[in-house]
Amino acid sequence: MVDPLLIAVLSTVVGAGLNTVRGYLNSDGEGYSARKLFGAIIVSTFAGIAVSQTIVIDGMSALGIGLIGLTTGFTVDYVVTRSKKDII
Repeated sequence: MVDPLLIAVLSTVVGAGLNTVRGYLNSDGEGYSARKLFGAIIVSTFAGIAVSQTIVIDGMSALGIGLIGLTTGFTVDYVVTRSKKDII
């Protein structure tokens, strides 16, 4: 069985990656930025560790942990991206 911590972190990273792809698909002819992807991976890794440490994941199924991770990763990257746009 796969460790729940690993499932949470990987699914959070995937969720953040999906948000960068969403941003690329909604852009007006700009190229895909690997810099944004790496930034999303860094932030979402810490978010995934935080999520797996703060919620009780022992009794949850792997699918439930994965869905929470995907949602968290997408949300974290969206919030960070939105806040950068508001500051600049």
